[in-house]
Formats: sequence, structure tokens, C-alpha cells
Amino acid sequence: MQFKGFCSEIFKVGFIGFGGGNALVPVMEDAFVRNEDFDEDQETYDKDVIVANLTPGALPVELSSALGDHAYGFKGMLLGPVLFALPGVIMAAVLFMILSSLNEYTLNYINIAAVGVAAFIISLLCDYIANVFVRNRSISERRFKRTYLVVALICFFTCGNAIIKLLGVDATSLFSVSTINMLAVVFFIAFWLHGNRNAFHIISTVVLSGIFLLGHGKAGILADVPVLMPVVEILMIALSVIGLIQSVKGTGIRLEIDQKRMGKTFLLWLIFIVVLSIPAVIILNNAIPFLLRDLLSTVMSFGGGDAYLTIADGMFVETGYVSEELFYSQIITVVNVLPGSILCKTLFGVGYYIGYNATGVTALGILSGISAFACSIGASCAAFYLIYYLYAGISKLNAIAFISRWIRPIVCGLLIKVMLSLVNSSISLSGTTERGRFGILLFIIVLAVVNYIVKKKFRLNPWLMVIVDIILALIFFII
Repeated sequence: MQFKGFCSEIFKVGFIGFGGGNALVPVMEDAFVRNEDFDEDQETYDKDVIVANLTPGALPVELSSALGDHAYGFKGMLLGPVLFALPGVIMAAVLFMILSSLNEYTLNYINIAAVGVAAFIISLLCDYIANVFVRNRSISERRFKRTYLVVALICFFTCGNAIIKLLGVDATSLFSVSTINMLAVVFFIAFWLHGNRNAFHIISTVVLSGIFLLGHGKAGILADVPVLMPVVEILMIALSVIGLIQSVKGTGIRLEIDQKRMGKTFLLWLIFIVVLSIPAVIILNNAIPFLLRDLLSTVMSFGGGDAYLTIADGMFVETGYVSEELFYSQIITVVNVLPGSILCKTLFGVGYYIGYNATGVTALGILSGISAFACSIGASCAAFYLIYYLYAGISKLNAIAFISRWIRPIVCGLLIKVMLSLVNSSISLSGTTERGRFGILLFIIVLAVVNYIVKKKFRLNPWLMVIVDIILALIFFII
């Protein structure tokens, strides 16, 4: 297949990219492995899939880059992921421009339509969670029970305020830790505790994690104790590094790396990110912190596109870059009805609204969104190639094995927080419509259950399901 043919094929895959990263694995296999015009072999592709699943970021973007790299070198490596993500981002840009120009009255109808989309998203997230439980039950009953425990613990520490808000109670949860801080604890446990079960490791993990969670919870317990939190955070970082070093020594890793090619690969992705970040730097006063958050949120995104919603919430909603209402009623609505990478579209949307709100100019919002989009592509692919070059040795690390084993149950707990946020966003319409809180809650639960059943039994086109959900939401609120 000539390079133009590859570009055309990867662009087409981007147009049909529904269902998340893993759903596109067979689609890409049909297009590039079983296609006689393309030279990708099954063994190489299988390795790419394994590495992409071990790597944070957008899985289909990473696979697109790997496919292009194997066949056409650096030009394929750079253009493959861009062309895959481009169709969804172009359609998202059009919808964001329309939404940002609507008046308050019209926007209220969009928010009503978003309730239908929210029900569809909740059904997808429930399906994701159910699949994780089914997969772990097939491994062992013990793994199944531990999955329940992990999900329950994550919910306990992160969902408190969302539950209180749902109940309409004026209070603050004891913990209700942000997604970012929860993941910080998870990675500390992975690198320090991993396979160690002695008393010192267990006690130090429990004490430091407990203090960290209390200090960073919404209630602010221990947050005002002088010096305590910085000391705890330094200890957690130091122990994580020590644990990682011990893990490397314990596995006796020997790495054989093409350092010249590896260096060139990372240099190209760095140039890609820097050049396309220039528009945001010119447009936004706080561009550098925002772009750094884009990069950090990407490299923290384990568990697929749906899981990224929890990261984006912590990075951009909880820190005030975009409002919760804007994020869940507009950005996430658009992101979930279009094909392509959820991560790339979400960051483009956040970048667009930050640029548009700062300047009031649609074109500048688009340019700001492109910079955020570039960060999502560049960070995903840079993370992928880091693991790709180190794969022979790094796959043996206890910490990596721990993360691979438990990241999906952890994500399940975080996704419950996302679902609660979607429900709370929908219930907030009780103030602008004639429907009460309980009626909206019941409607979205019933619609989500119906979506889940229909999706499992009939596997209808996602576009059709979303359109029906929107119509039902409009009927429910208006009639």
C-alpha cells in the first residue's frame, strides 16, 4: 500500500471510530493486517496492542502511530495518529462553534438534549464496569471479590460530595478526594507496596496514604497542620522511587535499545508539541500551566477513553478551567456522540472553550483547541514509544504488573463518580424546567437501563440510540 493509501485508510477508520480504543483493535486489524496491500504482520500488531494497553493515553492514536511507523517511518509515525483523530475533532469543532454561539433560551434546549446523551453515556460506562467484573470473575472468584473491594474503596474516597449533592444535602464529605489525588495514592501503592507484604511496607502505605487522603479531602482535615502534608508527599515520592529501584534490581532487567532512533522519535514528538502549542501561548495568559495539565492528564490516562473523563474532571473542572455544567452538558455530550478518541476530543473541547471564553473569538478558540489536541496526540505517542522501546524489560516489573492488574477496577470506581456528576448535571435542570429532581432522576435511570439492555441485545448503531435518547429527553421535559 502506498503512503497515500495508508493515509486514506487511517482517515476512514477515524470516521467509524465508535466504541472506544479496544473496540477499534479488530477494525484496524482488518484494515492493515488482513489487508494484502499492507505489510503489517500479526505478531507485530499483537505486540503493538499489548504495549498500547500498558500505556496511558489514547489507544487507537497509539496504534495508528505504530502502524504508520512500521510501514513508512517517521512520516507515518506523525501523520497516522493525526489523520485518525482528525475526523472526530473536525466534527467536534463544528458542534462546539454552534453551541458557544447560542443564546441562553436555546442553550436550555441543548442542556435538555444532553440529558438523553447522559443516559446513553451512563449505559456505556455501566457496560464497561460490567465487563471488568465479568473478566475478573473468569480469572478467579478471589479476583472477582477483590475487584468489588477495590471499586468500593475508590467510591468511598471519591464519590462523597457527588452523593451528598445528589441527595440535596448541604454538607461536605469527610474525604471526597479529587481524581488526581486518588491516582497519586494508587501509583504510590503500586511502586512502593506492589508485591511486598511485610509489616513495614503495609503500615507505611496505610499511614501515609491515610494522611494524604485526609489532607487532600474536601473537608480539609489535616490540611492546616504545619509542614505535615509536604513531608508526607516527599516521603511518598521517595518511597515510590525506592520501590521502583528495588523492583528493577529484583527483575534483573537488561535493556537493549536503539538509542539513536529512540532519541529521534522523542525529539520529533517534542517538536510536534512545541510548534502546535504556539497558538495557545499567544492567545492565553495561562497557556503554559494549561498545556502542562494537558500533557499530564494524558500520561495519567489509563483504562481507555471513558476512563479519561475522570482525569479531565480532576484536571480541568475541579481546578476551575471549565465549569462542571459546561464540561458535562456540552463538552462530554459532543465528545460521546462523535467518532474518534475521547481523550483527543475532550482536550480539544476544553482548549476551545478556554480560548473562546478568554477572547470571545471563535477562530482563536479553535486555535487554542488545536494546541490542546496536539498535546493529547504528542503525549500519547511519546508514552507509547517509551514503553515500546523498554517493553522487553519493563513488562517484568512488579509495579507495572500491579497497575495492569488493578487499573480497570480502579477506573470503575472513578467512573461511578463520573456517572454521579452526569446525573447531578441533569438534575440541575429542575431549576429551569417544570420537572422535579426525583422525576429527572427516575427518567435518567430508566433511560440508561433501557439503553444498556438494547445495546446488549440488539447492538444498534450508537448514532441511532443517541438520537432516540435526545428525542425522548425533549419529550419528557417539554410535554
